[in-house]
Amino acid sequence: MSGRQTILRLRGRGDGNARNRRLFFLVCTMAGILFLLSLQHSSFSNHHLPIDQTFTNTHLDWTLSKAVTATNNPFIENEGGLENSETLDLKNKMLQSKVGKKEEEKEEADAKEVMEEEEEDDDKSDDVNDAIEKEEGRFEGLALRDESTSNENEASEEGASDDGVHKVALKAYPVCDHRFTELVPCLDRDLNHKMKLKLNLSLMEHYERHCPPNHLRLNCLIPPPPNYKVPIRWPKSRDEIWQANVPHTFLATEKSDQHWMVLSNDKVKFPGGGTHFPDGADKYIAHLAKMLHNKDGNLSSAGKIRTVFDVGCGVASFGAYLLSMNILAMSLAPNDVHQNQIQFALERGIPATLGVLGTMRLPYPSKSFDLAHCSRCRIDWRQRDGVLLLEIDRILRPGGYFVWSSPPVYRDDPAEKQEWKEMADLVSRMCWTIASKRDQTVIWAKPLTNECYEKRPPGTWPPLCSVANEPDLGWQERMKICITPLTPLSMPGRTDLVPWPKRMNSPPSRLKELGFNEKTFMDDTIAWKRRADLYMERLRAGKQVDHDSFRNVMDMKANFGGFASALEEMKLPVWVMNVVPISAPSTLKIVYDRGFIGSYHDWCEAFSTYPRTYDLLHACNVLSDVYNHDCSSIDLLLEMDRILRPLGVVIIRDKVSLIEEVRKHLNALHWDLWSDVFDAEKDEVSDRDERILIVRKQLWQPESII
Repeated sequence: MSGRQTILRLRGRGDGNARNRRLFFLVCTMAGILFLLSLQHSSFSNHHLPIDQTFTNTHLDWTLSKAVTATNNPFIENEGGLENSETLDLKNKMLQSKVGKKEEEKEEADAKEVMEEEEEDDDKSDDVNDAIEKEEGRFEGLALRDESTSNENEASEEGASDDGVHKVALKAYPVCDHRFTELVPCLDRDLNHKMKLKLNLSLMEHYERHCPPNHLRLNCLIPPPPNYKVPIRWPKSRDEIWQANVPHTFLATEKSDQHWMVLSNDKVKFPGGGTHFPDGADKYIAHLAKMLHNKDGNLSSAGKIRTVFDVGCGVASFGAYLLSMNILAMSLAPNDVHQNQIQFALERGIPATLGVLGTMRLPYPSKSFDLAHCSRCRIDWRQRDGVLLLEIDRILRPGGYFVWSSPPVYRDDPAEKQEWKEMADLVSRMCWTIASKRDQTVIWAKPLTNECYEKRPPGTWPPLCSVANEPDLGWQERMKICITPLTPLSMPGRTDLVPWPKRMNSPPSRLKELGFNEKTFMDDTIAWKRRADLYMERLRAGKQVDHDSFRNVMDMKANFGGFASALEEMKLPVWVMNVVPISAPSTLKIVYDRGFIGSYHDWCEAFSTYPRTYDLLHACNVLSDVYNHDCSSIDLLLEMDRILRPLGVVIIRDKVSLIEEVRKHLNALHWDLWSDVFDAEKDEVSDRDERILIVRKQLWQPESII
């Protein structure tokens, strides 16, 4: 913010009405400029902010608005909801704010200084009007929740903290228009069109991540759709969900003969069918197990197969029926190909994410999955010298399997036979071998060692990747047309991982690649078990959690996956999306080696999932990371709210100052149904002073719908 704030003493009427009018006009004008500049500076459109201009400046800007001093506890829910008050004209509001702060004394020199600047008043007034028009344009297309509470910088009543210091709390954020109830900011094809991106559709670039620039970001809360209900709990949710929560019927009619889903009154039911398994995913899985010589029909092979990648997953019934075998499948499909198929999967409580095999690597490290699956996924694996299949090879463990259920496997017409011939040639040059082939399915196995690669004739295509190629880079990294060799450290490959569930707490060999030892791993595991026990103890004490309250969980900074391991030890019916920020050490490989799933991500951007995905968000030092990388903490809170389900829980562990700043946003975010805050104990993971905030989100609707 620029300009000098002149300290003005307001004198009696005897000094002349003309001078008073000029002084008041100048004060209003300058205050308006400061207010609008600060509002623009702290808004959602400001993606990259200096560390001291995130929460700090937001707090200072809010104090410009009229705030009533009170001693209300910000953690006690208001029976009447947000206060209703008359909307004040912007200039009048700033005038009242300044009059409320007027001082009793002022030097004559200040008044003289004001007189010299009066000639600039007209220009400054024009600047104010231009700024107002700019702000109005920035909220075009947004439906504000209430005229009296829609201003993002409007302060609510102050509350006295434990130390007696009054702190201004944000009153309300704008509410997005109903058109944005399913917005995924970085996977929005309407936005791609608006940005006039020149994307190659044949390479699926229009389904890849393209995040909005600063001026196109929406600074608002994503509302739930009309008639939204609290999701059905697991395991019942596997087979049925509320139709109002995902109001799309295309799949029920288009795929009715394949039994993807069926409409039943106010619910959507999932019989477990799919394009390739209309008789049920359970029978199909048993068939695959027998192909791998598991006579009991259990595909896990006594715990050897734990992590699965399912591409082109439909509504993720394949992944749903693997869960009973203690197999975690990362189900992946592009946004809106089959009208929100991934949203259906997540609403059911099945691990899934939005993504595509296009030009960029998948957001996973090398050697992550025990098995990859494509059942009529409509991908031509031969294209571009097999680059897509090479990406599958990169994320498969040594000895891992690729299951391909597709017409070319069994049909005899010339086109299908030619595709099979070319596919078989490609995988043989990649050193894959057929583990089993029966009926409509073939299962290939990736080699365990480099021996086959080294025996290939010189010039064989695709080549081995060079030493300079980092196989674990998985964030906004272009795919490479090369085979990722097996490093000596990984040999003999998949067999060095103990079966599940022992794998969960066994130190992986890849710890050494990151410079960690087994003691560090075990200390982390023990510390997170203690921390998770404390979280659940506080939630139970507040009567906020039952055994089945949570299903979809995200750890926003997972490190080794200790939080996920602790929840697994509790036998809670949850799965965890373990996110490793790109700014942190590449520990996601350790997460996968333990038998969990996750993704790389940059928390300066939106996550690749639909709104209202997760029941529990866990953020340990994520706010500190956002500060350190000059990103907006307001953006982060709005993104967390977007992906958090109504009645969902957020656990934030961070520096005391950051926790206290977050508390000012609870009412505005509707995270005020219940809350608890307490100091964290130092342990093996952290020896700094930290505070823990646990909050619960309300189930709310815009007043226009109510």
